[in-house]
Amino acid sequence: MGFRTTSGKLENATGVRLSRSLHGLWRKAVRLPLKTLGAKLRRARAAGATGGLPVSVDETTALALVPFEARLPPPLAQCTVVESCRYPTKLHPLSVNSTTSEAMHYVPHTVDAPAMTLEHLVEPFWFPKLGLLISKDGLVWRHSFLGPFQPGFLTSVKEIVDLPGPDGTARPLFFPERLAGAPRIVGERLLIANSEQPNYGHYLLDMVPLIHLGARIGAPMLTWTLKPWQRALIARLDVPVGLIEEIRPRPVVVEHAIVSNRMSGVSSQNVHPQHREAFGAILANVRKAVPGLETPRRVLICRSLANSRNLLNRAEVIEALTPLGFAAIQPEKLSFDEQALTFAGAEIVVTEFGAAMANVMFCRPGTRVVEIIAEGQHDPWSAHLAAMLELEHVVLFQPQTEEALLTAPRHVKDSTFAYRVDVARLVETVRALIG
Repeated sequence: MGFRTTSGKLENATGVRLSRSLHGLWRKAVRLPLKTLGAKLRRARAAGATGGLPVSVDETTALALVPFEARLPPPLAQCTVVESCRYPTKLHPLSVNSTTSEAMHYVPHTVDAPAMTLEHLVEPFWFPKLGLLISKDGLVWRHSFLGPFQPGFLTSVKEIVDLPGPDGTARPLFFPERLAGAPRIVGERLLIANSEQPNYGHYLLDMVPLIHLGARIGAPMLTWTLKPWQRALIARLDVPVGLIEEIRPRPVVVEHAIVSNRMSGVSSQNVHPQHREAFGAILANVRKAVPGLETPRRVLICRSLANSRNLLNRAEVIEALTPLGFAAIQPEKLSFDEQALTFAGAEIVVTEFGAAMANVMFCRPGTRVVEIIAEGQHDPWSAHLAAMLELEHVVLFQPQTEEALLTAPRHVKDSTFAYRVDVARLVETVRALIG
């Protein structure tokens, strides 16, 4: 099998502008009005309704603590599968740190990698579309994927409606009676999904270790309908046939739901060394399945044209690095096996900030990684990942104006922004790394 390069598509600047314009037009003309109309209809429907339970995050329910004995914990109990740990980070001498307050995340510090817990809940409602777990009393489980962090997403749940309270301010109310016909999942299920629209990085770092654990102890697992790349990944985890049940992303009642603190995204922010076990097993199986695959030693990872972070001079970056032996690729154009082997075989990787960075889990210790980041991300997950893996990690922050940071917030849903790379500095850095 040969290696595929997609540099021709990457250099299509007209395609970038057209894709960006069409996406923005669709979002403003179709998606936002439909979302607003749906919210209004739900409020109107609930206006004359009585009851409704106040929605809040469950921060107080204490589950019984039991030891992990290579099986799922009993009802209303939790166990710790992997203990928390700490490891140091460092700032590479060739790095260019941010000029904003996010610089504090990249100076040397200690990372607190979270434990892996299993928690046994009884008969919660599960909304696979959002990774939301909510009790019949309106309590959102604290390790739901979205609930604790972005309550605004709860407005996407038809059974939760924002209505004015006694003081006039809107408050979310839950109407569980509307879920009377929800399917019921009988028996124990380890939940291995964190949203219907999976982010590649979150899935690899949050879910894969859980799937690996479930396969090892023979735990029945539950997920929404998987994407092809997820099935390809799971195929490399030696999961017995029939152990994972796929359902449509609609609300269900799970009789015995086994969840984990890893579902909330903490593991992708501060990745744990325990991840190496799962990804080592994956890579070993990939090498057995695809022997002899040729991959480039110097790789430039480029984001999709339709992505929210648009690199304006990507073609210039490709042109500058090609004479140095770099192959430009878009990871989503490769199979999962090809992605894993590309990173495993790379001596040096130059990458735009994004989910594809999670693939460095397959890199050898000491692999040189240059990461291009536009200022304003405030999201050091990739730096923590590189530190844990003992990679030679260089960050090159690209300065942004205050106006750009204010008009295009980096972590607001559907927010898009564009930036340029200092190509001369990038080439200088790469030359210094490759000697």
